Amino acid sequence: MIRDFWVKNYLSIRDKQELSFLVKGPASELVTEVTEGVFLYKLGILYGSNASGKSNMLIAMDEIFHILIQPRHDTTKKVSGCIPFVLTKDEPTEMHVSFYADGIRYDYDVQFNERYIMNEVLNYYPNKSKSLFYERTFVGENVQAEIKFGPSLKLQPKTQDSIREHTLNNHSVLSVCRKNALTEDVAAFKELHNWIMANYHDIDGDEEKGVVDTLKEAYLIPKKRKFYNTMLQKADLNILEYRPVVEDRYVPTELRELIQKENISEKIKEELLRPTTDSIEFVNQSANGNFVIPLRWQSKGTIKYIRILEALYDMITSPHVYFLDELGEDLHNDLLFYYLNVFLFNTDKSQLIITSQETTLLSQDLINENRGVVWFVEKNRETASSEYSRGDSFGLHKNLSLYNSYRIGRLGAKPELGSIFINLED
Repeated sequence: MIRDFWVKNYLSIRDKQELSFLVKGPASELVTEVTEGVFLYKLGILYGSNASGKSNMLIAMDEIFHILIQPRHDTTKKVSGCIPFVLTKDEPTEMHVSFYADGIRYDYDVQFNERYIMNEVLNYYPNKSKSLFYERTFVGENVQAEIKFGPSLKLQPKTQDSIREHTLNNHSVLSVCRKNALTEDVAAFKELHNWIMANYHDIDGDEEKGVVDTLKEAYLIPKKRKFYNTMLQKADLNILEYRPVVEDRYVPTELRELIQKENISEKIKEELLRPTTDSIEFVNQSANGNFVIPLRWQSKGTIKYIRILEALYDMITSPHVYFLDELGEDLHNDLLFYYLNVFLFNTDKSQLIITSQETTLLSQDLINENRGVVWFVEKNRETASSEYSRGDSFGLHKNLSLYNSYRIGRLGAKPELGSIFINLED
């Protein structure tokens, strides 16, 4: 789980902007005790108008973990995700994240441009007290970086030298453990690296995996299949269950001939010319009996709901951190709040950070009474930079509605629209 995060000079963010999930005590179902005496919000919601920079904060949080775990094998490759603020593009980007992996706190600070990681420091708390994991400083192009390792790692001099040798100027020290050439004992590196790989997810999860593949995989796991069927039933979609099917596939003669002529592998041609295709059908119920509806007839909202169920399953079955952009898109507000409630009341060590335009969430008692889980995002008119204000920083009386305050503009983060009348004359 993420304890806190800040970023400077990245995308639409010029000045340092911070999100903190630290809370004083177990106030509600929104809070979990991540380790003894440390309480964190399980949920974070970012609101703002279009182009305000909501998504950019998620991208930044996602990116710092990419920097940590993705190695480079070529010194000419750009540092992962280096997109500085356009007006300060010659200055380095700075990021910080404090997070927990397998119950241990890690603090990571990094400064980078598109070519080099200038500085990075990783500290951790294996025994509740701060210890150095490693510290790295850029020396010069084609010059080995200066890397200092913490004594608690107990790395042999040979191992330290090998890590230094394999650490290029455009990737993190931690990511070096992914390089095949590194055969030394780097257990501490690999354990942390593997934890991040398994438990911290890209924005919106695996977008490349389609609904068919997702549901097919889930169908083969009884517990996961039960979860999907249960969530489909509870969502009032009139669906009892789903099942994988094979459907006939029509390939027009003209297209078939064109594919045959293409200079592509026979395997790809075979796949493109398959007479059948894998799909999903859904068993629906009515007073007159059950009937089947194919996947292609399902609504956009139903498809969106199915897509986000995999993240929910992961989060309620094991510790995970997910970043989901525009979660409320295409979903009824009641269904969105139901999804969040299932997450909150069935998870303990997972965290969900989202952006949303669904302002009715602010009217829910659970959110209104825990305003620290909400941030309002808007562009500074002078600097054109995104700024983030936590919901409990406005000094609103507890009896005042967060939703109403936002609607009337007291919290900012709303579009300022002009007259509805349009004059097209010169």
